[in-house]
Amino acid sequence: MRAFVLAAAAGCLICAPALAADKTVHDKEHGFSLTYPEEWTSETTSGDTMGLKVKSGEKGLTCRVSENLYDPTAPDNPPDPRVFVEKDWSLDSWQTLIGAAFGSANFSNDRLARFPDGYPVRMADMDFRLGDGSAGFYGQAKIAISIRSDRYGFVTCGLMGNSAEETAQMWAPLADEAEKVVNSFVLDPP
Repeated sequence: MRAFVLAAAAGCLICAPALAADKTVHDKEHGFSLTYPEEWTSETTSGDTMGLKVKSGEKGLTCRVSENLYDPTAPDNPPDPRVFVEKDWSLDSWQTLIGAAFGSANFSNDRLARFPDGYPVRMADMDFRLGDGSAGFYGQAKIAISIRSDRYGFVTCGLMGNSAEETAQMWAPLADEAEKVVNSFVLDPP
């Protein structure tokens, strides 16, 4: 029994630095939480809806959290956002809510997940191109979005390169880290 206790204590000490390497930000003003590696840098946000922007390095991941008001009584908005996110969601929903901000965006790997309190959140992968004509940047990202009562929030974790091939090469070693950060996103209850 003593050997088990010693082994368990040693295991906790070994795991402690790994757990301490993450930083959780709980933004009460914008109503969300996000956990990311401690060594990432926080950057200045732009616009009224972006609550957090963090970056892993010069050519690494950039993660942004945004939130805004949602009007369930507006003609094109679903009156019950929970049912919409859980049951009525489609790839077209991604295009309507997020894709319009990009020159082109393709969504894949759409899946339903849950916040710790059981409330639904949608997650997907996004490939996009920003620019016009022959000039532009290619990007890949993981994304999550949820709508709660009178507001919605989403997180994107991605990167951009000069070509689709360059972006894919940069993305491959970072995709799991992006997934981990996106999975940590929580939109607070009203």
